[in-house]
Amino acid sequence: MELGLFTVFDNYKEKLGRSHEQLLNEVLEQTVLADELGYSSVWFAEHHFSEYGILTTPTLLLAAAAERTKNIRLGVSIVTLPFKNPIQVAEDYALLDVLSNGRVNLGLGSGYLPHEFAGFGVEGKDKALRFNDSLAVIEKAWTGEEFSHDGDYYQFSNIKLEVVPKQKKVPIWIGTLSQRGAEYVGQMGYNIMGVPYVASSSIAELKTIITGYKAARKDAGHEESEVKVPLALHTFVAETREEAERISKEHVNLYLDTRQYGRSAQFEDLEAKEQLLIGTPDEVIERIKKYQDAGCEHIMMLMNFGGIPHEEVMKSMKLVAEKVMPAFDQSKQAVLS
Repeated sequence: MELGLFTVFDNYKEKLGRSHEQLLNEVLEQTVLADELGYSSVWFAEHHFSEYGILTTPTLLLAAAAERTKNIRLGVSIVTLPFKNPIQVAEDYALLDVLSNGRVNLGLGSGYLPHEFAGFGVEGKDKALRFNDSLAVIEKAWTGEEFSHDGDYYQFSNIKLEVVPKQKKVPIWIGTLSQRGAEYVGQMGYNIMGVPYVASSSIAELKTIITGYKAARKDAGHEESEVKVPLALHTFVAETREEAERISKEHVNLYLDTRQYGRSAQFEDLEAKEQLLIGTPDEVIERIKKYQDAGCEHIMMLMNFGGIPHEEVMKSMKLVAEKVMPAFDQSKQAVLS
């Protein structure tokens, strides 16, 4: 089990008085601390046109993070391919991989927020087909060889990237936790990632989805040893459960109220379904082990959510490193790659 850090970049500058610039700089500080504390990865979300997520270009902030860190893997979760020219995605993340000395984790998706499709003037009805076409272009571009592509959505003739990723194979995840979607991604041979509370009602249901995904992947002849399933969970750790809930509860609810087009839920709903990592170190360890038993290999700890103060995020991060990580013997785990 690996433990990483995940930030959606929800910000409420009018409600909380925190500027977008302040949030971006705080996340960079948290990323540097995560690197120093031994977190395996950091993941930045990309969103548009809403305070639910104010980071529109993760490559820029990840490049800044690459300059300030040494070991931590640098992930995006996710790039919505239907909004992008796939050549631009291939070029941008290849350059980031070079600048970070081969530390990029690439999460991709087809999108789910109607206001973002509307903002980009893209039809959502064919998003899966557009996604597949785009992914095929990226894979060809990263070979470093001259290629052409004649797809239903993208056509390119005799082009070649000068800058390709430093990694021989950039690890790719596709955002989905629906049973049908996960099995389809398994057949393709890619890894899945996602947010449990959006797609499942319990750890048991999640286990069924992950088991089906792994079976579909195996049946299609893909390597089982390459499977890595990262899941994002709201996380806040304190010395007592009362303190953890007192500090984090209102921020969890603000995040959930802001999340558009997702399941309507509050703190108590997620806690009842065991979809939060909020409590003492021992309580969080116990719950992480349940996700481990369900087939999850990596927890993306969503610690900066709902305007929770920077100082509280840093305290929780340190407590996780001190008292939670040792339970999973992080030093002996392979990096997420």
